[in-house]
Amino acid sequence: MAVNTSSTLPLARVLDGARTAAPHRHALAVPAAAAARPEAYATAALAALVHRYTGETELLVGRLRRPDEDGTVAIRVAGDTTAAALVDAAAGATAPEDAGTGRPPHAAVATAGRPERAPAALTLLLSAEGGFELHLDSEEFDERAALQYARHLERVLAALAADPDGTVHDIALLTEEETHRTLVEWNDTEGPVPAPYFHERVAEHARRTPDALAVILPGVRLTYRELDERANQLAHRLTARGVRPGDRVGVCFPRSAESLIAQLACFKLACAAILLDSDFPAERIRFMIEDAGAAAVLTLAAHEPKVEGLAPVLSLDTDDWREEPVTGVSEPVGPDDLIHICYTSGSTGAPKAVMVRFGAARNLIHSMAELCGMDASSQGTWLAAPGYGMIEVECFPVLAVGGTVHIPDVSVVASEYRLQEWFLREGITTTLLMKPMAERLWRLEWPEDTPLENIRVCGERIQSWPPAGLPFRLINLYGSAEATVVAACDITELGERLGAEGRERRLPPIGRPTTNVTIYVLDEDFRPLPPGVVGEIGIAGVSLSAGYLGRPEATAEKWIANPIDPARHPVMYRTGDLARYWPDGSIEIVGRTDNQVKVRGNRVHLGEIEVVLTTLPGVRQAAVLARQDGQGDVQLTAYIEPGAGAAPSVRDVRRGLGRRLPAFMVPAAYVIGGLPTTTNGKIDRTALPEPPRSRPEVDTAYQAPAGPLEESLHGLWTKTLELDGVGVLDNFFDLGGDSLRAARLAELVRERHGVELELVDLFDEPTVQKMAELVARTVAAAG
Repeated sequence: MAVNTSSTLPLARVLDGARTAAPHRHALAVPAAAAARPEAYATAALAALVHRYTGETELLVGRLRRPDEDGTVAIRVAGDTTAAALVDAAAGATAPEDAGTGRPPHAAVATAGRPERAPAALTLLLSAEGGFELHLDSEEFDERAALQYARHLERVLAALAADPDGTVHDIALLTEEETHRTLVEWNDTEGPVPAPYFHERVAEHARRTPDALAVILPGVRLTYRELDERANQLAHRLTARGVRPGDRVGVCFPRSAESLIAQLACFKLACAAILLDSDFPAERIRFMIEDAGAAAVLTLAAHEPKVEGLAPVLSLDTDDWREEPVTGVSEPVGPDDLIHICYTSGSTGAPKAVMVRFGAARNLIHSMAELCGMDASSQGTWLAAPGYGMIEVECFPVLAVGGTVHIPDVSVVASEYRLQEWFLREGITTTLLMKPMAERLWRLEWPEDTPLENIRVCGERIQSWPPAGLPFRLINLYGSAEATVVAACDITELGERLGAEGRERRLPPIGRPTTNVTIYVLDEDFRPLPPGVVGEIGIAGVSLSAGYLGRPEATAEKWIANPIDPARHPVMYRTGDLARYWPDGSIEIVGRTDNQVKVRGNRVHLGEIEVVLTTLPGVRQAAVLARQDGQGDVQLTAYIEPGAGAAPSVRDVRRGLGRRLPAFMVPAAYVIGGLPTTTNGKIDRTALPEPPRSRPEVDTAYQAPAGPLEESLHGLWTKTLELDGVGVLDNFFDLGGDSLRAARLAELVRERHGVELELVDLFDEPTVQKMAELVARTVAAAG
């Protein structure tokens, strides 16, 4: 069965076997220079396109000059390679050093008529009459993808021929039509937003429907009149304590009515609320209070020891602030005034304070209410941790439309069963959940008449599709404290539309930008990328925060001059998130720029491997880390959390990855078990353990070395693989070996036994026992 690596090519589907389907065929325009040197230009164009699409630099291109030939040449291409140099290199290319190891080519050029079976994902046929025809397997690529490849390959050919001194990096892949669709049509999001800010909307409800319930929690039912009047009273007390518009006020509470009152009081005074979680360690809370320059801190008496001594403290359960008048307070605010100071979770170093603007929050609150169809009958929740700014996504939209926010007992939040029971009992219609809890909830059985209408899912990438037939919508949200929530996708509706086959081929996307937000997937020079190609997300529009408090250098690095549409939106936020477009304009998150590594000279997005892992049977979610081995080389480790049922075996996971990814992207080590999470529900990568040194599951039974030669070679294998318990019948590559380690092993064998082993020998004889036989034969022949 042919090995297929086409899943590393954008828009390719995974094939388990050889390419046998009828191909898409697209004739290409051939420049005169290419017609004069057809094979060289065809090879160069394919290499340049694959490099631009994947970032790979060491490429293999098959060459079929006779019907019985299946030759492959190696091409090195980088962004600064000139057209002339690439064409010349293609003309003189030779077989790769590890020829014969079974590595499939990235693309192929055929000059001897149509081959019986496509040798590569991209096959370019050259006719005797000078024609170029691109073939792509119709099971591997749909027609839309095939058209894109043909269109871009034609543009690459034209560029190589037109400008010999031009570089591969400078070739413009997208047509004007594609550029307009990507930058303009997919970002047509302008829409009206009601003028009142959040606290003004709450005050309006207090005047119009004063007795409507605003907040319900165990033992407490607060109407809109009570919520607004208490916020007024607290605002009067803060004014008496010297707090003025533009100040920053610490708000340190658990999820509670007091926290909502405290924040509303801040907003009425045109002050920014510094979001502090009372469960945070005292050291962290005190750092935030001091770093943000708090003019005062609002809290409860139980938490005073964590906040006292840095700013005046007012405890809402012991102070007499309720004696203040209930008359309205409403200092004027503008869209660029600050509503929240939110600290990033900051897994390393000191957390950064994000300055959220009133205008961004107003747009977010409106878009969330609109997205979920919220109105005064909506029954929402507050489940998110209070220190991360998710209150703007979860609670505020419900209160802005006059609905009711329910806050459960803390014991409910951690159990999907208690949470489901609470949802049904309280008649919850809309909620926000971190991804791990959302996945656990959507796997439960739900009554058809459940009041729940939608769950918004956030926190990190969703790595599996929800089951069909759920009685509520699942809406995937994407955003950050720096840019609020900026994209959304109804993954239940999309999953049903795609069907089972479509869901197997894609992970749930984050969808499209929300109201008044523009999102771009860009290369390192801020050029838009075609569907399927991975780039960094840039965000512009009214959703952006004002940057990091007191960190101008960090702000300047992330908030840059908008290179796409500076007239409408002068600033763009560089997210550091890697993503790709689907052909319909939906966006799929792949990983992080800081989660990108070089493995054997190849650029690897760790998130890309995680995507493939989560498509394998039995894998619920996954993380991949890059660590240095004992030789200083990068080793990939996969962490797998199994789904319901039997956990997948390491050998099955390795086989599944090997069918879909090139060898350098297949992790060497595996850890199967539950994945640790942070306090805000994300996978805690800093808490993932070191990979084990023990022998992984392999197909062969363990057999110990026999005799001095096997013992010696066994020691070299143990040293090279950094594993204990290696058996002499174990396959080198099943144990996590790769070509780099193979070369290192061959050098160790030469040093100890004086035998020169070719890499191809190790690929052909990948066990200690077979290697011992080979070494013994070589020594005997030499003697």
